[in-house]
Amino acid sequence: MSDNGATPFPTQLAVSCGFCCGTSDVNWFCKSCPGSLCNTCKMSHPSYPVFKNHIVVPRTNDVMRLYGPSKIAEQCRLHPEKEISTYCKDCQVPCCATCQVQKHKKHDISTIEDAYLSAENRLNDNVKELEKDVLPTIDQMTDNTEKESSEKRVHIDRVREEVNTFREELKEAVDESCDYLIEKLEHDETELDNLITKLNVQKGKVRELIKEVNEIIQKGDLSMIKYSPPSPSTFIPEFPTPRSTIPVFSPGRDILSIIKDRIGTVEWIEINSESKHTPIPTAKFDPSMININKVGSFSSEIYVTSITTAGNNTAWVMWSGSDTMYLYDSSGKMVRSITVEGSNGIMDMVIRRSGEIIVTSGDRKVRRVSVSGEVSTLIDTSPFTPYGVCLTDSEDVVVCMNDQDEKNSHIAVYSPDTGIKLREIRGMIGQGKQQITDPYRVVSNGKDLCVVNVDLGHVVCVDERGDVRWVYDGKEAKLSKSFDPRGVSVDRYNNLLVTDMYNNCVHYIDREGRLIQIILTQEQTGLVGQWGICVDDKIGQVWVGNGWNYVVICEYLS
Repeated sequence: MSDNGATPFPTQLAVSCGFCCGTSDVNWFCKSCPGSLCNTCKMSHPSYPVFKNHIVVPRTNDVMRLYGPSKIAEQCRLHPEKEISTYCKDCQVPCCATCQVQKHKKHDISTIEDAYLSAENRLNDNVKELEKDVLPTIDQMTDNTEKESSEKRVHIDRVREEVNTFREELKEAVDESCDYLIEKLEHDETELDNLITKLNVQKGKVRELIKEVNEIIQKGDLSMIKYSPPSPSTFIPEFPTPRSTIPVFSPGRDILSIIKDRIGTVEWIEINSESKHTPIPTAKFDPSMININKVGSFSSEIYVTSITTAGNNTAWVMWSGSDTMYLYDSSGKMVRSITVEGSNGIMDMVIRRSGEIIVTSGDRKVRRVSVSGEVSTLIDTSPFTPYGVCLTDSEDVVVCMNDQDEKNSHIAVYSPDTGIKLREIRGMIGQGKQQITDPYRVVSNGKDLCVVNVDLGHVVCVDERGDVRWVYDGKEAKLSKSFDPRGVSVDRYNNLLVTDMYNNCVHYIDREGRLIQIILTQEQTGLVGQWGICVDDKIGQVWVGNGWNYVVICEYLS
């Protein structure tokens, strides 16, 4: 046993003292030399001036594990005859005694054993941190990712199905077009065959007549005088002159690039699972920018309960009592009109990036109107009547679904290509109180959907999961009449513009549901009964129509 009762370092081979070479009672270790010491040499070791500051410790398992030959017996690369014994903290390099004298004078020096122990402690701390904090975090992230992956795969399968459905529709359209061309060629080919057949028949009749006339001539009797053959011209068929042209196929090469541009994209929308709402980056807005400037106005063919800008200083206007929607330019010239037969009144519309129009109508249908004006049914919303419609960033179709029983009213999200319902949103809040009971108009604002609720006289904002974020009831404006919201639009600052028919104005609201300012008043626009509204961000203008047939165009921000 050692003097302090420490457990001696066990050895399988005899360990000799580094000074007397004895093998008995070698229970000590000099960290400074470094080397093993017997009890006798340990006592005399500090008596030598050169060794007086050396550190001698019991030769225990822990000491030898840290300072034993396997740990420290490494030769200096610059001086191979010397062992590394110290560590320069300034240079962060191990060194032998010669290196220390030649290159590291006045540097902060520690024993190699202390440097080794410090490094081992640091690494042990790193291991503990990895085991305590990093591994559990990665485990949690793995669990969350696996869960999220499972949810995403459901959406991936749905999108894959939509893409394949669209592929089949595209193939069918291509097959129909090509079949038509082939059928036309085959028809022309049949006409050519029929013409040749008729010509051959006439040729045979002419030959028979020639034979008959020759026989009469050969007889040479008086009957020849009375014989009057048909006029040769009667045997020439009345056929069109054979065309000198040949069919040539001119493939629509441009259609390939058009299809690539318009076939659509698959996009990933960000979903934050940790918070109900994450603000999205917007253009910087300053209320001092508000500056109303009326730049145009005109009378339309119909009342304006809905208005949608279409680019190039144009906008579509609609009235829920009419089957026809009209496209006007900013001067009031009617550019185009589209009639949706049997619609029982067009309620609202939205334009896709491809130029296709999605239309809701009073006959409980959501229809697609192609760029050329062809109309087809996308969704049958029975028993609900679809009112407002908008598109999300991924172009899913959001529809206000109105029912006489307000508890059944909601907004629904559909695939724009297949019409498959993706989800329903009712806007529940508090003790299960439903906020969407009479949805009339809806707009997409980043990840939020903002709904004009007519019967409650407010605008309700829900996030992507359908949770209510805020409700705006107009009381903040302190107007003389109650808030009567009708139309809603969103600008590039993610601010909402909501028409108020009773108060003849527009409420300008930020994306958190706070009133910024009352704008586009009767005094500023000359408009009474503001109803339909739409912002054209490309030129910084807003189009507003009233419940009659008057439209005003204004710049509202400087």
